[in-house]
Amino acid sequence: TKDKRRIEFMMNATPRCNAKGEVVGMLGVGQDITERKKVELEKARVAQDFQTFIDTANAPIFGCDALGLVNEWNNKSVEITGFSREEAMGQDLVKVYISEEFRDQVSMVLTNALRGQETANFEFPLFTKNQQRVEVLLNATTRRDVTGRP
Repeated sequence: TKDKRRIEFMMNATPRCNAKGEVVGMLGVGQDITERKKVELEKARVAQDFQTFIDTANAPIFGCDALGLVNEWNNKSVEITGFSREEAMGQDLVKVYISEEFRDQVSMVLTNALRGQETANFEFPLFTKNQQRVEVLLNATTRRDVTGRP
């Protein structure tokens, strides 16, 4: 700008044609999107802060999608189980990491969470990469979309 401020500008340009269809110029429409860009950057910063919080928490944090496949696996989960994030991602949480005797119960807790019914302080064992049993206290919370729906 004239006063040396930087603005983010979105431009749409369309060719302008004469009656013969020949391009004789262009028509441009611009919009100042500086504030929108600032909001986008702030959202990205908050998302990164949130991800850092999850990754560095002093408790195992793992998540799964509607099919029960792991889609979040923080550093403490790696430390406790011995399974890297890459190894865990996409795996069936219940079938791969939960002992057979607890699969039905854990599956029910996860299914309830996916429906919006959260569970606090549910104790169950996880199996580590070297088949050791580790007792875990689970708080199953529902991930919700922007409208608040599970």
